[in-house]
Amino acid sequence: MVLELHVWGPSFGLPSIDAQCLATIAYMRQVIPRGQWFLVASSDPTLSPTNELPALRNTQNGDWIGGYRNILNFITQYSSGKWDMDASLRGQEGADCTAYSAFIQVHGQPLLDLSLYVSSHNYSEITRPIFNTIQSFPLPYLTPPHLRTEAKKRTEYLGLSSLDIDTEDGDKSREPSIIPESLRRGKQTVSSLLAASPETNAQIRLDALATDFFESIQELRGKKKYLVSNSYMSSVDCLALGFMSLMLYPNLPQPWLAKTMRKKFPDLVEWVEELKNEVLGGAVNVDDAMLTKSANANAVQQKKMHLPWQAPESRGILNVGGVFLANLADSMPIVGQRRKDNRMRRYSGEETGKDTGSQLWRYVATVGGLVAAVGLVTGYALHQGLMQLPEKLARKEG
Repeated sequence: MVLELHVWGPSFGLPSIDAQCLATIAYMRQVIPRGQWFLVASSDPTLSPTNELPALRNTQNGDWIGGYRNILNFITQYSSGKWDMDASLRGQEGADCTAYSAFIQVHGQPLLDLSLYVSSHNYSEITRPIFNTIQSFPLPYLTPPHLRTEAKKRTEYLGLSSLDIDTEDGDKSREPSIIPESLRRGKQTVSSLLAASPETNAQIRLDALATDFFESIQELRGKKKYLVSNSYMSSVDCLALGFMSLMLYPNLPQPWLAKTMRKKFPDLVEWVEELKNEVLGGAVNVDDAMLTKSANANAVQQKKMHLPWQAPESRGILNVGGVFLANLADSMPIVGQRRKDNRMRRYSGEETGKDTGSQLWRYVATVGGLVAAVGLVTGYALHQGLMQLPEKLARKEG
Protein backbone atom coordinates (compact mmCIF):
# COMPACT_ATOMS: atom_id res chain seq x y z
CA MET A 1 0.00 0.00 0.00
CA VAL A 2 1.15 3.53 -0.78
CA LEU A 3 -0.16 6.54 1.09
CA GLU A 4 -0.61 9.98 -0.45
CA LEU A 5 -0.42 12.96 1.87
CA HIS A 6 -2.17 15.98 0.34
CA VAL A 7 -1.17 19.37 1.74
CA TRP A 8 -1.30 23.09 1.08
CA GLY A 9 1.58 24.04 -1.22
CA PRO A 10 5.00 25.41 -0.27
CA SER A 11 5.87 28.90 0.89
CA PHE A 12 8.70 30.72 2.68
CA GLY A 13 11.07 27.89 1.69
CA LEU A 14 8.94 25.44 3.68
CA PRO A 15 7.03 22.46 2.22
CA SER A 16 3.66 24.00 3.15
CA ILE A 17 2.03 27.27 4.14
CA ASP A 18 0.01 25.44 6.82
CA ALA A 19 1.37 24.47 10.25
CA GLN A 20 -0.57 21.23 10.65
CA CYS A 21 0.46 20.16 7.15
CA LEU A 22 4.09 20.76 8.12
CA ALA A 23 3.61 18.78 11.34
CA THR A 24 2.10 15.84 9.44
CA ILE A 25 4.90 15.92 6.87
CA ALA A 26 7.49 15.86 9.66
CA TYR A 27 5.72 12.96 11.40
CA MET A 28 5.39 10.80 8.29
CA ARG A 29 8.94 11.62 7.21
CA GLN A 30 10.19 10.17 10.51
CA VAL A 31 8.09 7.02 10.84
CA ILE A 32 7.15 5.75 7.35
CA PRO A 33 9.85 4.28 5.08
CA ARG A 34 10.52 6.08 1.82
CA GLY A 35 8.63 4.52 -1.05
CA GLN A 36 5.57 3.77 1.07
CA TRP A 37 4.22 7.31 0.97
CA PHE A 38 4.19 10.33 -1.31
CA LEU A 39 3.67 14.02 -0.71
CA VAL A 40 1.24 15.91 -2.96
CA ALA A 41 0.87 19.71 -2.90
CA SER A 42 -2.70 19.60 -4.19
CA SER A 43 -3.82 22.67 -2.17
CA ASP A 44 -7.38 21.33 -2.49
CA PRO A 45 -9.25 20.81 0.80
CA THR A 46 -12.35 19.54 -1.04
CA LEU A 47 -10.52 16.22 -1.43
CA SER A 48 -10.80 15.66 2.31
CA PRO A 49 -13.97 14.28 3.98
CA THR A 50 -13.61 17.04 6.57
CA ASN A 51 -12.86 19.67 3.91
CA GLU A 52 -9.45 20.40 5.37
CA LEU A 53 -5.80 19.76 4.73
CA PRO A 54 -3.73 17.78 5.49
CA ALA A 55 -5.59 14.82 4.02
CA LEU A 56 -4.31 11.28 3.59
CA ARG A 57 -5.38 8.98 0.76
CA ASN A 58 -5.09 5.22 0.98
CA THR A 59 -4.35 4.31 -2.64
CA GLN A 60 -5.31 0.69 -2.01
CA ASN A 61 -9.01 1.37 -1.41
CA GLY A 62 -9.33 5.09 -2.19
CA ASP A 63 -10.32 6.05 1.37
CA TRP A 64 -9.54 9.55 2.63
CA ILE A 65 -8.63 10.63 6.17
CA GLY A 66 -8.80 14.34 6.95
CA GLY A 67 -7.03 16.31 9.68
CA TYR A 68 -3.72 16.03 11.53
CA ARG A 69 -4.86 13.98 14.53
CA ASN A 70 -7.05 11.65 12.46
CA ILE A 71 -4.11 10.95 10.14
CA LEU A 72 -1.81 10.08 13.05
CA ASN A 73 -4.44 7.75 14.51
CA PHE A 74 -4.90 6.04 11.15
CA ILE A 75 -1.16 5.55 10.65
CA THR A 76 -0.86 3.98 14.10
CA GLN A 77 -3.81 1.63 13.57
CA TYR A 78 -2.82 0.60 10.07
CA SER A 79 0.75 -0.24 11.07
CA SER A 80 -0.39 -1.99 14.28
CA GLY A 81 1.64 0.51 16.26
CA LYS A 82 4.81 0.14 14.18
CA TRP A 83 4.56 3.71 12.91
CA ASP A 84 3.59 5.25 16.25
CA MET A 85 6.18 7.88 17.11
CA ASP A 86 4.89 8.15 20.69
CA ALA A 87 4.94 4.43 21.46
CA SER A 88 8.11 4.73 23.56
CA LEU A 89 6.83 7.55 25.75
CA ARG A 90 6.19 6.59 29.36
CA GLY A 91 4.51 8.27 32.31
CA GLN A 92 5.16 12.00 32.45
CA GLU A 93 6.60 12.06 28.94
CA GLY A 94 3.34 10.80 27.47
CA ALA A 95 1.28 13.18 29.59
CA ASP A 96 3.43 16.15 28.55
CA CYS A 97 3.21 15.13 24.89
CA THR A 98 -0.58 15.07 25.01
CA ALA A 99 -0.94 18.28 27.02
CA TYR A 100 1.54 20.36 25.02
CA SER A 101 0.23 19.11 21.69
CA ALA A 102 -3.11 20.63 22.65
CA PHE A 103 -1.37 23.76 23.94
CA ILE A 104 0.52 24.33 20.68
CA GLN A 105 -2.62 23.99 18.57
CA VAL A 106 -4.81 26.13 20.83
CA HIS A 107 -2.31 28.95 21.40
CA GLY A 108 -0.07 28.67 18.35
CA GLN A 109 -2.80 28.85 15.72
CA PRO A 110 -4.09 32.29 16.83
CA LEU A 111 -0.55 33.67 16.62
CA LEU A 112 -0.20 32.45 13.04
CA ASP A 113 -3.69 33.72 12.24
CA LEU A 114 -2.78 37.20 13.47
CA SER A 115 0.58 37.21 11.73
CA LEU A 116 -0.31 35.79 8.31
CA TYR A 117 -4.01 36.59 7.83
CA VAL A 118 -5.43 39.20 10.21
CA SER A 119 -2.59 41.68 9.74
CA SER A 120 -3.57 43.61 6.62
CA HIS A 121 -0.01 44.38 5.55
CA ASN A 122 1.20 40.82 5.89
CA TYR A 123 -1.91 39.36 4.29
CA SER A 124 -2.16 41.68 1.28
CA GLU A 125 1.56 41.87 0.50
CA ILE A 126 2.71 38.33 1.28
CA THR A 127 0.10 35.71 2.19
CA ARG A 128 -2.54 36.35 -0.44
CA PRO A 129 -0.13 36.38 -3.43
CA ILE A 130 1.27 32.99 -2.39
CA PHE A 131 -1.99 31.29 -3.38
CA ASN A 132 -1.48 32.47 -6.96
CA THR A 133 1.50 30.11 -7.10
CA ILE A 134 -0.03 27.04 -5.43
CA GLN A 135 -3.61 27.05 -6.77
CA SER A 136 -5.13 27.07 -10.24
CA PHE A 137 -7.09 30.06 -11.52
CA PRO A 138 -9.61 31.21 -10.27
CA LEU A 139 -9.30 29.55 -6.82
CA PRO A 140 -6.82 32.17 -5.49
CA TYR A 141 -9.62 34.75 -5.73
CA LEU A 142 -11.73 32.81 -3.22
CA THR A 143 -9.42 30.76 -0.99
CA PRO A 144 -7.35 33.49 0.74
CA PRO A 145 -10.40 35.64 1.70
CA HIS A 146 -12.12 32.53 3.06
CA LEU A 147 -9.07 31.54 5.12
CA ARG A 148 -8.76 35.10 6.37
CA THR A 149 -12.40 35.17 7.46
CA GLU A 150 -11.87 31.95 9.42
CA ALA A 151 -8.70 33.38 10.99
CA LYS A 152 -10.59 36.48 12.13
CA LYS A 153 -13.25 34.31 13.75
CA ARG A 154 -10.64 32.26 15.61
CA THR A 155 -8.87 35.38 16.94
CA GLU A 156 -11.91 37.53 17.65
CA TYR A 157 -11.73 36.78 21.39
CA LEU A 158 -8.27 38.38 21.58
CA GLY A 159 -9.63 41.84 20.81
CA LEU A 160 -6.97 42.61 18.20
CA SER A 161 -9.24 43.40 15.28
CA SER A 162 -7.30 46.67 14.80
CA LEU A 163 -4.75 44.62 12.87
CA ASP A 164 -7.35 44.39 10.11
CA ILE A 165 -7.39 47.80 8.45
CA ASP A 166 -8.38 49.08 5.04
CA THR A 167 -4.95 49.38 3.48
CA GLU A 168 -6.30 51.76 0.86
CA ASP A 169 -6.80 54.39 3.55
CA GLY A 170 -3.09 54.40 4.16
CA ASP A 171 -2.42 55.23 0.53
CA LYS A 172 -3.82 58.75 0.94
CA SER A 173 -0.52 59.87 2.40
CA ARG A 174 1.14 58.92 -0.89
CA GLU A 175 -1.05 61.21 -3.02
CA PRO A 176 0.90 63.87 -4.95
CA SER A 177 1.20 67.25 -3.27
CA ILE A 178 2.60 70.59 -4.36
CA ILE A 179 4.03 71.09 -0.86
CA PRO A 180 7.62 69.84 -0.57
CA GLU A 181 8.01 66.73 1.57
CA SER A 182 10.44 68.49 3.90
CA LEU A 183 7.74 71.02 4.77
CA ARG A 184 4.95 68.44 5.04
CA ARG A 185 6.78 66.17 7.46
CA GLY A 186 5.89 67.08 11.02
CA LYS A 187 7.79 66.24 14.17
CA GLN A 188 7.33 62.70 15.44
CA THR A 189 5.55 62.50 18.77
CA VAL A 190 4.82 59.57 21.05
CA SER A 191 1.25 59.51 19.74
CA SER A 192 2.32 59.51 16.11
CA LEU A 193 4.82 56.73 16.72
CA LEU A 194 2.21 54.57 18.45
CA ALA A 195 -0.25 55.24 15.63
CA ALA A 196 2.25 54.31 12.93
CA SER A 197 0.52 50.98 12.30
CA PRO A 198 -2.05 48.73 13.97
CA GLU A 199 0.74 46.27 14.81
CA THR A 200 2.74 49.03 16.54
CA ASN A 201 -0.35 50.13 18.45
CA ALA A 202 -0.94 46.59 19.65
CA GLN A 203 2.73 45.72 20.10
CA ILE A 204 2.55 45.25 23.85
CA ARG A 205 -0.33 42.80 23.59
CA LEU A 206 1.18 40.93 20.65
CA ASP A 207 4.54 40.65 22.37
CA ALA A 208 2.88 39.28 25.52
CA LEU A 209 0.96 36.63 23.57
CA ALA A 210 4.08 35.52 21.69
CA THR A 211 6.24 35.54 24.82
CA ASP A 212 3.78 33.40 26.78
CA PHE A 213 3.74 30.84 23.98
CA PHE A 214 7.51 30.63 23.48
CA GLU A 215 8.22 30.59 27.23
CA SER A 216 6.01 27.55 27.70
CA ILE A 217 7.77 25.66 24.89
CA GLN A 218 11.19 26.64 26.20
CA GLU A 219 10.34 25.52 29.74
CA LEU A 220 9.13 22.17 28.43
CA ARG A 221 12.32 21.56 26.50
CA GLY A 222 14.77 22.72 29.13
CA LYS A 223 18.17 21.25 28.26
CA LYS A 224 16.79 18.23 26.42
CA LYS A 225 17.44 17.51 22.76
CA TYR A 226 13.70 17.23 22.11
CA LEU A 227 10.67 18.60 23.92
CA VAL A 228 9.69 15.64 26.12
CA SER A 229 12.64 13.28 25.66
CA ASN A 230 16.38 13.58 25.34
CA SER A 231 16.59 10.45 23.19
CA TYR A 232 13.88 10.50 20.53
CA MET A 233 11.38 12.73 18.79
CA SER A 234 7.67 12.60 19.51
CA SER A 235 4.57 13.98 17.83
CA VAL A 236 4.74 17.15 19.92
CA ASP A 237 8.14 17.93 18.35
CA CYS A 238 6.53 17.66 14.91
CA LEU A 239 3.75 20.04 15.92
CA ALA A 240 6.18 22.53 17.44
CA LEU A 241 8.33 22.39 14.31
CA GLY A 242 5.32 23.00 12.06
CA PHE A 243 4.00 25.97 14.00
CA MET A 244 7.29 27.64 14.94
CA SER A 245 8.72 27.31 11.42
CA LEU A 246 5.86 29.48 10.15
CA MET A 247 6.54 31.92 12.98
CA LEU A 248 10.26 32.13 12.25
CA TYR A 249 10.91 31.88 8.50
CA PRO A 250 8.36 34.14 6.72
CA ASN A 251 9.83 37.49 5.65
CA LEU A 252 6.90 39.79 6.47
CA PRO A 253 6.35 43.57 6.45
CA GLN A 254 5.24 43.29 10.09
CA PRO A 255 7.55 40.58 11.51
CA TRP A 256 6.57 41.00 15.17
CA LEU A 257 6.33 37.26 15.78
CA ALA A 258 9.75 36.39 14.37
CA LYS A 259 11.29 39.41 16.10
CA THR A 260 10.03 38.29 19.50
CA MET A 261 11.32 34.78 18.89
CA ARG A 262 14.76 35.86 17.68
CA LYS A 263 15.25 38.52 20.35
CA LYS A 264 14.02 36.68 23.44
CA PHE A 265 14.35 32.99 22.59
CA PRO A 266 17.55 32.42 20.56
CA ASP A 267 17.84 28.84 21.86
CA LEU A 268 14.43 28.01 20.41
CA VAL A 269 15.43 29.60 17.10
CA GLU A 270 18.52 27.39 16.94
CA TRP A 271 16.47 24.31 17.87
CA VAL A 272 13.88 24.97 15.15
CA GLU A 273 16.56 25.58 12.52
CA GLU A 274 18.41 22.35 13.37
CA LEU A 275 15.24 20.25 13.51
CA LYS A 276 13.94 21.75 10.28
CA ASN A 277 17.14 20.88 8.41
CA GLU A 278 17.17 17.38 9.88
CA VAL A 279 13.52 16.53 9.21
CA LEU A 280 12.30 18.74 6.36
CA GLY A 281 15.58 19.36 4.56
CA GLY A 282 16.59 22.47 2.66
CA ALA A 283 14.47 25.20 1.14
CA VAL A 284 11.52 24.04 -0.97
CA ASN A 285 9.95 25.97 -3.84
CA VAL A 286 6.89 25.44 -6.01
CA ASP A 287 8.94 23.79 -8.79
CA ASP A 288 10.16 21.18 -6.31
CA ALA A 289 6.65 20.38 -5.13
CA MET A 290 4.99 20.39 -8.55
CA LEU A 291 7.87 18.58 -10.30
CA THR A 292 7.56 21.03 -13.17
CA LYS A 293 10.84 20.02 -14.84
CA SER A 294 11.17 17.50 -17.67
CA ALA A 295 10.62 13.79 -17.06
CA ASN A 296 14.35 12.96 -16.97
CA ALA A 297 15.08 15.90 -14.72
CA ASN A 298 12.20 14.84 -12.46
CA ALA A 299 13.79 11.44 -11.82
CA VAL A 300 17.04 13.07 -10.74
CA GLN A 301 15.16 15.76 -8.84
CA GLN A 302 13.15 13.20 -6.83
CA LYS A 303 16.25 11.25 -5.82
CA LYS A 304 17.94 14.37 -4.51
CA MET A 305 14.95 15.70 -2.63
CA HIS A 306 14.53 15.21 1.09
CA LEU A 307 10.78 14.69 0.74
CA PRO A 308 8.94 12.23 -1.56
CA TRP A 309 7.11 14.76 -3.72
CA GLN A 310 4.60 13.59 -6.29
CA ALA A 311 3.12 15.95 -8.87
CA PRO A 312 -0.58 16.68 -8.26
CA GLU A 313 -3.02 15.42 -10.85
CA SER A 314 -3.86 17.88 -13.59
CA ARG A 315 -7.44 18.99 -13.08
CA GLY A 316 -9.64 19.95 -16.00
CA ILE A 317 -11.60 23.17 -16.18
CA LEU A 318 -14.78 21.31 -15.16
CA ASN A 319 -13.18 19.99 -11.98
CA VAL A 320 -11.71 23.39 -11.15
CA GLY A 321 -15.12 24.95 -11.69
CA GLY A 322 -16.68 22.37 -9.37
CA VAL A 323 -14.10 23.10 -6.67
CA PHE A 324 -14.70 26.82 -7.10
CA LEU A 325 -18.45 26.31 -6.68
CA ALA A 326 -17.94 24.10 -3.62
CA ASN A 327 -15.66 26.70 -2.03
CA LEU A 328 -18.19 29.39 -2.81
CA ALA A 329 -20.96 27.36 -1.17
CA ASP A 330 -18.79 26.71 1.90
CA SER A 331 -18.19 30.45 2.28
CA MET A 332 -21.93 31.15 2.56
CA PRO A 333 -23.06 31.37 6.22
CA ILE A 334 -26.06 29.00 6.25
CA VAL A 335 -25.23 26.78 3.28
CA GLY A 336 -21.61 26.42 4.36
CA GLN A 337 -22.51 25.35 7.89
CA ARG A 338 -25.04 22.82 6.64
CA ARG A 339 -22.53 21.33 4.22
CA LYS A 340 -19.96 21.14 7.01
CA ASP A 341 -22.43 19.38 9.33
CA ASN A 342 -23.33 16.88 6.62
CA ARG A 343 -19.66 16.16 5.94
CA MET A 344 -18.97 15.50 9.60
CA ARG A 345 -22.00 13.20 9.92
CA ARG A 346 -20.90 11.20 6.90
CA TYR A 347 -17.33 11.06 8.16
CA SER A 348 -18.43 9.81 11.60
CA GLY A 349 -20.58 7.13 9.97
CA GLU A 350 -23.94 8.55 11.07
CA GLU A 351 -26.98 8.01 8.89
CA THR A 352 -28.36 11.36 7.91
CA GLY A 353 -31.50 10.09 6.25
CA LYS A 354 -31.00 12.75 3.63
CA ASP A 355 -29.55 10.79 0.72
CA THR A 356 -31.93 12.59 -1.61
CA GLY A 357 -30.55 15.93 -0.48
CA SER A 358 -26.99 14.70 -0.99
CA GLN A 359 -27.82 13.44 -4.47
CA LEU A 360 -29.50 16.74 -5.25
CA TRP A 361 -26.41 18.66 -4.13
CA ARG A 362 -24.17 16.42 -6.24
CA TYR A 363 -26.38 17.13 -9.24
CA VAL A 364 -26.34 20.87 -8.51
CA ALA A 365 -22.57 20.75 -8.03
CA THR A 366 -22.08 18.96 -11.35
CA VAL A 367 -24.30 21.36 -13.28
CA GLY A 368 -22.90 24.31 -11.39
CA GLY A 369 -19.37 23.12 -12.09
CA LEU A 370 -20.15 23.00 -15.80
CA VAL A 371 -21.66 26.50 -15.70
CA ALA A 372 -18.74 27.77 -13.65
CA ALA A 373 -16.29 26.17 -16.08
CA VAL A 374 -17.93 27.88 -19.05
CA GLY A 375 -17.88 31.15 -17.14
CA LEU A 376 -14.22 30.72 -16.26
CA VAL A 377 -13.23 30.03 -19.85
CA THR A 378 -15.23 33.04 -21.04
CA GLY A 379 -13.80 35.27 -18.32
CA TYR A 380 -10.26 34.16 -19.08
CA ALA A 381 -10.75 34.77 -22.80
CA LEU A 382 -12.12 38.26 -22.13
CA HIS A 383 -9.32 39.01 -19.71
CA GLN A 384 -6.65 37.93 -22.21
CA GLY A 385 -8.32 39.77 -25.08
CA LEU A 386 -9.06 36.55 -26.94
CA MET A 387 -12.73 37.46 -27.08
CA GLN A 388 -14.69 40.72 -27.10
CA LEU A 389 -18.15 41.62 -25.95
CA PRO A 390 -20.64 42.45 -28.74
CA GLU A 391 -20.93 46.08 -27.57
CA LYS A 392 -17.18 46.58 -27.76
CA LEU A 393 -17.01 44.96 -31.16
CA ALA A 394 -19.86 47.09 -32.47
CA ARG A 395 -18.24 50.28 -31.18
CA LYS A 396 -14.94 49.30 -32.73
CA GLU A 397 -16.52 48.67 -36.11
CA GLY A 398 -18.46 51.93 -35.88
